[in-house]
Amino acid sequence: MSSWVLVAVVAALAAVLVAAVVLAVVRRRRRPDPAAVPPVDDAGPEGTRRDLRAVAPHPGGAVSGVLPRDLAAPPGGLALLQLSSQFCADCRASRAVLTDVASEHPGVTVREVDVAMRPELVRLLGIRRTPTTLVVDPSGVELARTVGVPRRADLLGTLGPIRRTG
Repeated sequence: MSSWVLVAVVAALAAVLVAAVVLAVVRRRRRPDPAAVPPVDDAGPEGTRRDLRAVAPHPGGAVSGVLPRDLAAPPGGLALLQLSSQFCADCRASRAVLTDVASEHPGVTVREVDVAMRPELVRLLGIRRTPTTLVVDPSGVELARTVGVPRRADLLGTLGPIRRTG
């Protein structure tokens, strides 16, 4: 009798395993294509999910996510976009460095986003840690990325070539 119980347990485990694999395949197929970006001429109202622009995760890299228009730089400028969280001590230090650098460079603005308020950006931009700072151009393209508190000298070194070529 105990051998039948063992066979039943093995069969049940096999059924659960097959069901888990089927569920994973179905979920993967239902995922939207991250490369699908709405047409620019139908951007939708500002701040809506249709109001998105393509972003490269690394300078010169392939487009892999989207960035809402409200987070892009103003025309002719650059934005220092800080992705932060409410209880992040490093985020406060990073904000001070970004504000200091932006105050010395006309056309450079600082924007901060709490990842708890915009969780879709965490996935779309591949944010693994706060603070993460992105240098963004007016079309919403990521030009550079810094994880952690940026050093002032490193940030100035990153902005220098971008501002000359942009």
